[in-house]
Amino acid sequence: MANYETANLTKYQARIMAGFNSGELRFREPAVFRSFRKQTEIMIPSHKAIKNAAKRTTGEVNYFARSSRSLGTSGEIHNHTGTRGDSAVLIPSWNVYDDKLVWSLKQANGLVFERDEIIQNEMYNFLANAAEGVEALAAAFIHDNRTGVNTYDRQGSFNETNDVFEIEDDTTSITGTGYRALQIIKSCVAANKWQGYQLEVYCDSLGYDKMEMLAAQGAQNKTNLSFQFGGVTFIKSFELDAKAVALNYLKGYYVVAPFGTLAVLDWIPEQYRGGISTKVNEYGNMLDPNTGLIWATHMYEERATNTGNNGENQDVNTQVQAFSYLSFNHQPLTTADASPLFAFALVEKGVELA
Repeated sequence: MANYETANLTKYQARIMAGFNSGELRFREPAVFRSFRKQTEIMIPSHKAIKNAAKRTTGEVNYFARSSRSLGTSGEIHNHTGTRGDSAVLIPSWNVYDDKLVWSLKQANGLVFERDEIIQNEMYNFLANAAEGVEALAAAFIHDNRTGVNTYDRQGSFNETNDVFEIEDDTTSITGTGYRALQIIKSCVAANKWQGYQLEVYCDSLGYDKMEMLAAQGAQNKTNLSFQFGGVTFIKSFELDAKAVALNYLKGYYVVAPFGTLAVLDWIPEQYRGGISTKVNEYGNMLDPNTGLIWATHMYEERATNTGNNGENQDVNTQVQAFSYLSFNHQPLTTADASPLFAFALVEKGVELA
């Protein structure tokens, strides 16, 4: 029921403690988005200078291009001539994301809740919505930008239609590819010249649970599979579940990125960074503890009749908007359809061991 009507003091009312309310107010942790955030300053430390106005939709980030040549056989030449290298640019694409909320001066009159508690609840819900919203964006980005170029052709096969390297889920023996999936994933990434990197392994829930089980088979177990688990960080993404099912991968789906190849750029206009108040408007910002983002905030008051909103006739509404400009990016490559995001899936093979 909207507008806190269940909290009207028309009958005896009690309130539950905050801890007992945590189930209703729960939200999904933005694990994939946090992975983007921790890599951002490594990739583009000066990213906030790229966009210095809301109307600026593009900006350039420069990088060196690879000049790949086969070795020659000319030997000593007195008048040899070289080939110059080149550079390229990444042009980030920006989108603005927001949420809007409202409360009123007299909203708590006749309610079991205090006005400050209602405002706190509105803000909590914004932060929860923001966390789930940016997590969905981050998961969609890594899935949609998986590489279409994969040079590895052993211990599995690259499905060029789905842009996914498929590994048979063979668990008929300890050397089966199902037990060694992570080892194969690491070989595939390294064969594509991403050797020596810490890997971020984004897993759908099924894939994560399988890897967690395999990781538990350590030195004290009869079957020691721990050798393959160094140099990786596993991140469970429930948002990848539906994307795996859409591709008909029902045994485990993974998107793997070398650490330092992903970034999410954020920006808010100058007035919100410094904070400015007029007679009606207030421009400011707030730090989001769940995502690490700083959201721009705009507030204004308006006269309102809230009798239709479980309020009173002569009232004042406070309208609030929180927003940020975001740009999701991966490390740029000059090879067409290539990216540092490698998708893997386990596919059916034989009969699994009990």
